[in-house]
Amino acid sequence: MTDTTGQYALWIFYHAVGSSPHIIYTVERGTSNMFKRSKRSFLSIFFVVLFFIAVTHASADVVIFLKNGEVVKVPVNKEDIIGISFEGSGGTGASIAWDFESGTLAGWEKKGVSFDNQPTYGDNPTARNRGEASGHAGNYWIGTFENRPTSKDNAGAIQGDGPKGVLTSEPFVIEKQTITFLIGGGCDINAERAELLINGETVLKATGKCKETMERQTWDVSPYVGQTAQIRLVDASSGGWGHINFDDVRFE
Repeated sequence: MTDTTGQYALWIFYHAVGSSPHIIYTVERGTSNMFKRSKRSFLSIFFVVLFFIAVTHASADVVIFLKNGEVVKVPVNKEDIIGISFEGSGGTGASIAWDFESGTLAGWEKKGVSFDNQPTYGDNPTARNRGEASGHAGNYWIGTFENRPTSKDNAGAIQGDGPKGVLTSEPFVIEKQTITFLIGGGCDINAERAELLINGETVLKATGKCKETMERQTWDVSPYVGQTAQIRLVDASSGGWGHINFDDVRFE
């Protein structure tokens, strides 16, 4: 409790109790019944002051700075906060391209070169006669062997297994019990994988089956509800099956 809070509480106590004509009247008249009532009043006000002190001590303001210059303060007990999310986002990073249908890597940070031409448009493995469909959802997906970022680019174009890189999502708060996604490509989890990071530490991993066709995998994230997470895609191999396919992250 700050000095200001204590002074304010004492001011309330003095003006509510010390200057009460009712209590003064009781002292002057010496009436037993009135004294009992004033004693009850005294105790009631005393506990109200204590409650005020306790609430003030436990609470703090969440300060929100808006683009228009306004500042919004929301009083909250900071010990009760386990995470912050926007309504409608489910705590799952509304600004992050989880299905890549924007045709961009919005909400993701890339390092290296393998993700430079991502996401991939359409079923590029079929277009290059690979004999295995990509199994992607929608129009766009991540395929680090591919080199067809838009519908105007040549179908079947590739960059091959040579490039390496890492793609990491922005942080988000986990509020659902599971995360599911499509994954394919290389099957060496030490080189080609998706990772779940909790506070920067890897807690879960997944890899493909050395097939272009992606399959849905599920992570049980119930132990991490309320914690800050990221998803990271790793393409660390230039050898055979040195690429990762990934798409359609869902929170369920």
